[in-house]
Amino acid sequence: MNSSFFIMVLFVFLIIATINPFTEEYMSVNPIPYMLAHYSLFSAGIIFSYYLYKSKQINASLSLIIGIIIAFIWHYPYFFNLGVKILWIRAIEEISLLFGGFMVGLSLREISRNIKVLLLALWMIGDTLLSSILMINPAFYTTIYNQQELKYLGIIMFLMMNLIAVYILLSYVNKMLSEEKDVINEDYQRKAYTQN
Repeated sequence: MNSSFFIMVLFVFLIIATINPFTEEYMSVNPIPYMLAHYSLFSAGIIFSYYLYKSKQINASLSLIIGIIIAFIWHYPYFFNLGVKILWIRAIEEISLLFGGFMVGLSLREISRNIKVLLLALWMIGDTLLSSILMINPAFYTTIYNQQELKYLGIIMFLMMNLIAVYILLSYVNKMLSEEKDVINEDYQRKAYTQN
């Protein structure tokens, strides 16, 4: 199966699973699908722009900053609450989160490995802070949802963040080992050639 086809199917699945009448209705009463929608839409944007969109029409730093600002805005309690309460604002939120992910995905090919590691660390710090607030004192963040459900959301966010981080780190280590293997093979072939 073509990897581009699989990525497109994943992109469409994430959007359809997030933006549909059943999920939208459930988001109004439960914070878990609402926050998972943030993850899925932002991820869908990253996946689309990183794997399928090849154009480089915007500065990587600018696109990264735009994407980060969009993600930050919708996790600020005031805007988070507006998105829960008012459906047309939620529509703007969902479109902008998809766009924010798209902008971050555009920048990922252009930025250095050190910046990528820094972004991962900052995301983990931010997600840990938010999930800790939700687990310890959810009323500090929002009073719209049931406080016990917000505590569950904090746990889910913490576990999800760690699963994603472990996947990213394992992919990174695998890539490094693959590059090291290629260097060793080239060195071995060069020595074998010079001995003949």
